[in-house]
Amino acid sequence: MIDSHLHLDDPKLKENVEQILHDCTAQGIEILINNSCDMPSMLAGVELAAKYEPVFATVGMHPHDSKSFDDNFIAKMTELATLPKVVAVGEIGLDYYYDLSDRNIQRDVFAIQIELADKFGLPLTLHVRDAYGDAWDILRAQNKHINHGVLWHCYGGSAEFARQAAAKGHYFSFGGAITFKNARKEEVLHAIPPDRVLSETDSPYMSPEPLRGRVNTPLNIPLVVKKLADTYGTDVAAMEAQIRENTLKYFGKIKNYIEK
Repeated sequence: MIDSHLHLDDPKLKENVEQILHDCTAQGIEILINNSCDMPSMLAGVELAAKYEPVFATVGMHPHDSKSFDDNFIAKMTELATLPKVVAVGEIGLDYYYDLSDRNIQRDVFAIQIELADKFGLPLTLHVRDAYGDAWDILRAQNKHINHGVLWHCYGGSAEFARQAAAKGHYFSFGGAITFKNARKEEVLHAIPPDRVLSETDSPYMSPEPLRGRVNTPLNIPLVVKKLADTYGTDVAAMEAQIRENTLKYFGKIKNYIEK
């Protein structure tokens, strides 16, 4: 199994990382992608990836923190992007729900990081909340720089938007939210081909049912995979195999690393 998006460096998890990763290996969770939000998390993610075989990392700045984006951050992104276990630029995008950075700054930083990802030869991992229209406009404007893939992390948009993005070859990852009783994600998932779907936990956030409200960990990824399998009308083993195939296709550096 694979957790394509989590935050092992978060204070709620980092003290127990050794045990979490030991238990993940025992449960057959083979790949975990630690996502960057700011400078400390980016550095921590790279450190975790260097220390633990199942862990990979991303580089990039979350829209919440985009007010802190500067040349120093770009220089560090550029340096780290060459590492074999840095597999994407993310999580980047727009968040109009919390508005922790000015929206104009968010849009500018998003556009710049799309260009950087193209320069690095890396795919994108997007965080978009209450901003799908603007995010789509920026992706269209930056289309010439989008050559390595687009992944909508914790996708929360409509089925119609999903169809539109899937038609462009985009991928989508889903976590614990799809297990919530009021989630009603079936229509959205049915708008997305199974070969474009990834699994995630976004640990330590968004624990799936029946663990909602507790600290989330990658050990809960089987609950997400089970929900995906049920929705697509297949068994867990087939869904797990499909997700693995999708993940290795999307994150080319992971495929190169594990098959070297």
